Amino acid sequence: MNLLAHAILAYHTLLDTEGQERTGAVMADFFTGQRLADYPAGIQMGIRQHRDIDAFTDSHPAFVRCRKAIAEAGAPRFTAGILADIFWDHALASEWKTWGEPLCGLDLEAFSMTYYESLGQTRALHSPSLAQAYPWIVRMSWFTAWARSDGIERTLAGLSRYMSGSVDLASSIVIMAELDQPIRHDFSDFWPDLVRFAETWQDTESSGGAGAD
Repeated sequence: MNLLAHAILAYHTLLDTEGQERTGAVMADFFTGQRLADYPAGIQMGIRQHRDIDAFTDSHPAFVRCRKAIAEAGAPRFTAGILADIFWDHALASEWKTWGEPLCGLDLEAFSMTYYESLGQTRALHSPSLAQAYPWIVRMSWFTAWARSDGIERTLAGLSRYMSGSVDLASSIVIMAELDQPIRHDFSDFWPDLVRFAETWQDTESSGGAGAD
């Protein structure tokens, strides 16, 4: 899943140690070359949950189905999984009252501001990549922007700049429009299962069943 899903699940299921767990849940996507053991326990927990959620998502039948449909609709090679992640964050953001608000009691804008404050609490602990991205996350309000198609298109354009080769992900916004209903249907099949997974994740991890660091 993409950042908004990781953020709401961490908010819903993890204790908040001065923003650490919430930061780790987001920072996992900006964690390249760092040693997990060098970070405080709360950051480590958020990163581990993020990684296990990613593994759960990749193997879920609804995600496999959605990824296949996006690939068949003409997604650039090797990008269908990335696009499914981002399109599902659009489904989550644009239907926040159904999927997100019941987990936090906040509308999307209020949740976003609360979460950005948590990230701000831990700025001294940010990985180099998150330190670079954090001002943009807040300034552009990524979470609320993803409720709109133009916000998703900007995200795709930005992501293209970090990919090898000449990949024009922004043009894939037409796929999101064409497959809008199937994408939302697959997400609705998936989300309750993911919430249950996240809610029991700490019990599974403490028993040694979660993924290794």
